[in-house]
Amino acid sequence: MKTLTMELVWKLRQRGVSLAVALAFGALAGPPTALGGDSGAQGKSSEAESLLNLLEQKGLITAQEASKVRAEWAQRGAAAAPKESPMPKVNMARWIEAIDLYGDARLRFEHRSGENGALAGDDRLERNRWRYRLRVGTRLELTEQVRAGLRLESGPGGRSGNVTFGEDSGPWGKDSDRIFLGQLYVNWTPAEWLSLTAGRQENPFQVTSLVWDPDLNPEGLSESFKFTTGRVEWFATFGQFLYDDANPDNPFGAGGFSDVYLFMNQVGARYHIRKDISVQVAPVLSVYSGQGDDFRGPFIGTTPRNSLGLNDLLVLEIPAEVRFRIGHVPARVFGDFAVNLQGADRARAAGTPQWEDEVHAWLAGAEVGSARRKGGWSLRAFYQASELYALDPNLVDSELFDSRLNLRGFAVQGVYALTDFCNLTLTYAQADRDNDRLPTGAVGDLGGTAGTAALDAYRLFQLDLNLRF
Repeated sequence: MKTLTMELVWKLRQRGVSLAVALAFGALAGPPTALGGDSGAQGKSSEAESLLNLLEQKGLITAQEASKVRAEWAQRGAAAAPKESPMPKVNMARWIEAIDLYGDARLRFEHRSGENGALAGDDRLERNRWRYRLRVGTRLELTEQVRAGLRLESGPGGRSGNVTFGEDSGPWGKDSDRIFLGQLYVNWTPAEWLSLTAGRQENPFQVTSLVWDPDLNPEGLSESFKFTTGRVEWFATFGQFLYDDANPDNPFGAGGFSDVYLFMNQVGARYHIRKDISVQVAPVLSVYSGQGDDFRGPFIGTTPRNSLGLNDLLVLEIPAEVRFRIGHVPARVFGDFAVNLQGADRARAAGTPQWEDEVHAWLAGAEVGSARRKGGWSLRAFYQASELYALDPNLVDSELFDSRLNLRGFAVQGVYALTDFCNLTLTYAQADRDNDRLPTGAVGDLGGTAGTAALDAYRLFQLDLNLRF
């Protein structure tokens, strides 16, 4: 196939250029050297360009002919250039518009101890554990309105994803080192003020650890509403969660069983007094329906089995907080108050009608600082008390107060950010029985057959290294 360069060599001969000059030009311009792979090729390309300019200056070729030859050189040089290896491809369904991967890992040393208040003398139980937790998830954007989420995590417990070093048969067995489904949900946001979620989801309610362990992910439906009027942000959240599936519902010879549902209803508002000062109050009412097969009760709190009962629970909780700044440092004070509106019936069912007023729980604390960036820090402290018949014992925090009720004490936590993605957290908590004549429940890391249902002088120390990715 004849090229523009060879045609130009022929025209040069016709225009009286000597054969030697025409052939020299053809030899220099022939190979595709526009991108030059080595110093020799680059020099050859430079000589061809110089000769082309000279021919154009002498009027032996036109500017249009020179431009066409240069375009041919560039095309031939690009074709001869080495091809780069293509980037690896990730195949996704065409309806996935965006994907967000995230995760966190935590290494922990924990000391937990307490006394058996039912026995005379100093009978103390201690646990020292090295533990880890891993969570890895993804958020999928299917459309601008529809999203889905999936999170995998270590640990089979609903209130804890921790795995303890050395607890398997072994040495270094892997019985506990498994991955479980932590979240699986679909979210539809048809409008800015409305969000609907179905599946195993992060707790959508604004509550505190006094009532709800932060690791719990309820299963069911939730609906969230929000809008703003002036300085006030209004919000409402409703949840219909399947708490315990009784299977079968009506077994032969055992009478009727019914599934347990938890219906949560929260309406709240945040008022912005100034740019850096706001106040929020968000009451939530938790309504229980059914007793299932694992939570039939009645709740008494003296053995692991009767420490789970869901009878006579109708809990009104009122969390509140004030956010502000001390100079450039963010701060807040927060509190929570809860009352079981059916607590007197719960006390009577437990055989202790004289304690039917033990139906309240409260928390008050403060936090200052932020550890979201390298060098940042925060300090949080609070005091809380929970009476025996005030709350659902299966939802309260499993760490700071050992999944127990009828305890009164405080917790202090400090966080320092070593990097943007890594921080060091130090936590200390201690508590004692609120009413010495009532149990604390027998479910907890210091409970069960080897522990006590009358926990006293409880102490907790945790040192965490947290990674976020």
